[in-house]
Order: sequence, then C-alpha cells, then structure tokens
Amino acid sequence: MGALTGPLSTTQLYVRGELPKNMRRSFMERVALRTFRPLDPEEEAEERAGWCALGQPFDLDLSPDKLFNGPYLTLGLRVDRYRFPARVVQAELAKASHAALQKSGHEQLSRSQKTELKRKVIAALRRRYFPNMIGVDLVWNLDAGEAFFWSQSRSLLERLGALFELCFGLTLVENGPFVAAERCISERRRPELDRLERTIFHAEVRDGSG
Repeated sequence: MGALTGPLSTTQLYVRGELPKNMRRSFMERVALRTFRPLDPEEEAEERAGWCALGQPFDLDLSPDKLFNGPYLTLGLRVDRYRFPARVVQAELAKASHAALQKSGHEQLSRSQKTELKRKVIAALRRRYFPNMIGVDLVWNLDAGEAFFWSQSRSLLERLGALFELCFGLTLVENGPFVAAERCISERRRPELDRLERTIFHAEVRDGSG
C-alpha cells in the first residue's frame, strides 16, 4: 500500500511537537535506530515493525536521498508477523505428539511436555516459512506539519503512531473536525473550542447480539 502505486486510500495526520535543530541529521540518526530488522526464526518474537524505504519494503538502506525530497520526509512502515493456520499447527503437533509417544512408550504426554512440543513445532514452522509482510507508505510534509499514511487500518495506525513517537519524539493526530478547528482557530478563541462537547459522527457497529 503505497504513495507511488496502489490504491489512493489514505489517512491524513497532523504532527504535534517541535522539530529539532539540525533536523535532517537528527532524523537520519533516529530513523537508523528504528529501521526494520527482519525476524529471526530462532528468536521468540512473533512480530516486528520498523522503517523501510518508500514503496520498497525490502530496501532497508535508508540514505538521506531516499528520505528527503524537498520539504517532504518519505518512509515506509514495514510490519512482519509469523502467522500459521491453526489446522497446520494442529496437524504438525499431532504428528510430533505421535512420534514422542512412540519414542517414550507412554500413553499420554504431560502438560509440560505438550508445551515444549508446541514450542518446537512453532520453531520448526518458522524455519520452513517466511513471515507475513505488510508495507505501507508515509509521506510527511515537514513545513506544513501534516502527513499522509496509505492505510486506514486501525491496527496499522496504532503501530505507526507508536513507532513515530518512539522514533521522532512527536505525536501523530488523525485529522477530524475538532483537530481541523484547533489548527485554524485563533489562540484568543481557543477556550470556546475547549468547551465544546465532542461527538462521534460515525454509526456504532453492532455485533448482532441485540
């Protein structure tokens, strides 16, 4: 999902906070610390997020010419996650359990043995399969203090917000009527805005139980 190709479904965001002095050098150093690091099948982490090049999830060599284009900073958010179908895990676990029982001569496995066996099965699946990968582009206008993220997924927006704040020390705020009013109203009239009651305009999603 990107700025260069794909659908035009985006989320407009505003950036809150002060930009640092020597901004480009500072941001390059910070991005380097949060560049995506591929998952290792031998480690316990099931999911990881980090920065990649715009439109290029596999490009993790983030040089200044890839990040900065005039007043824009461009990045990709990459999220990798190991996710195996339940039926695959169950089938592999049944096969491993059968082999373990035959080897031990016992009729059933203890709880600790089942836990350890499942850990080994998951570890083996990680060595056989690649993790699922998602790459989403982010374009940030440094002068205007606004950004566009090529997704409307709530989970990805939360991932982006957490990584962005951790990396840059700045906060992302999704655009909406109240936020737009905050940006255009004068400081003198700000107390009037603060007294308004916020209302959700979208319809409530029901679960069908009532």
